[in-house]
Amino acid sequence: MAKVKVTRNYQVTLPEEVRERMAIEEGEYVEIVPVDQRRALLRKIIPVEKLAGTWDEEMDEIMEEIRRLWRSWKL
Repeated sequence: MAKVKVTRNYQVTLPEEVRERMAIEEGEYVEIVPVDQRRALLRKIIPVEKLAGTWDEEMDEIMEEIRRLWRSWKL
């Protein structure tokens, strides 16, 4: 577990082990989501541009099955 100090400008430095494990690089964005008064969740934001090319034929088949299921629902 990494321990960091909050600066007077309320900034923290992500420890190397966290950056490496989450593959966070300089200039990237993260989101901090409060869970409760003592915990927060750190999430890496993946830009849409980085997802280009990840949709393949298998994903088309999965989406078609999902559409079939949606059409069968009685709302």
